[in-house]
Amino acid sequence: MRISFGTFSMEAPEGWSLSSIIMSGPIDEAIKLGPTTARQVPGFQRNLITTFEEVGEGVTNEAYVDRQIEGLRQAGVPRQEGAKPLKIKLGSGADGLLTEQVIQGATGERVRQMQLVFIKDGIAHTAIASHLDGAPFESARAEFRRLLESFQ
Repeated sequence: MRISFGTFSMEAPEGWSLSSIIMSGPIDEAIKLGPTTARQVPGFQRNLITTFEEVGEGVTNEAYVDRQIEGLRQAGVPRQEGAKPLKIKLGSGADGLLTEQVIQGATGERVRQMQLVFIKDGIAHTAIASHLDGAPFESARAEFRRLLESFQ
């Protein structure tokens, strides 16, 4: 299998699989102190992380998201729900589950994530679009939604 993206192209050896992809957006200006930041945060690079995981037969999008949330809780990651889960239909016809959460980053900043989960052929596909909570995320919300809904 050949993996290609822009100028990157590489042949994956037999038996190997793709487990994650990280895409980075442009670096934004430094964020000043405000209601959603405990300290000034240097320019943040919005990003989209996609992971792939084999799951058992009958695992639903909702059950998979619940398992992810439990993993964050067990790891001690401060997290709060950002929006009610929304079932969506992807261009391929697959059912997806769109969620939002706010987590505390490693250096104390609040990061909002819009996440899409869909299961296809026994593989859970998780795409997480992240930016700083508040105005930075809101300015990227429509772009994130378009990116996530483009998955097939």
